[in-house]
Amino acid sequence: MARFNELSEYKFTIISRLLENEELSKAIYYNDTDFLGKPNVNDPTEKLVYNHIFPYRFIPDVNESKQTFITLSFRKFRLVNNHFKTGLIYVNVFTHRDLFKTDYGCTRIDFLTNKVDELLNQKRGIGIGQLEFVDMDEIVVNDKYQGNYICYKPVDFN
Repeated sequence: MARFNELSEYKFTIISRLLENEELSKAIYYNDTDFLGKPNVNDPTEKLVYNHIFPYRFIPDVNESKQTFITLSFRKFRLVNNHFKTGLIYVNVFTHRDLFKTDYGCTRIDFLTNKVDELLNQKRGIGIGQLEFVDMDEIVVNDKYQGNYICYKPVDFN
């Protein structure tokens, strides 16, 4: 197996984990401020992957419709025992500035950042060991989209 296939597998394992969370899927898919009251997203893989969730860095055109996105970026990965085990995983969470407001006492970005962290921080099962939080900061994608990045590193692997 080509070694770089591992990184693709890791990305899609993370995406699968994100798609399993109905609240996260609703916050991404629906633009309404009361997104949790909406129906579950039927076939989230079909509706969200490559539309709202990307296994690579993605920058929306400012003229596109208002949406929310999660993108992944794997940086500085190195081989350990002939497998990619060390590096940094960046999860970029951003939305159109008109979609920040929610009915839940937090911004859409704060809601999503918290959900991503619940699903990934100190968790195992993506093939590269337990993920440990490194840092989080704001990102400005363009003049219409902004949000946060959350960075994790794999630790405690075989």
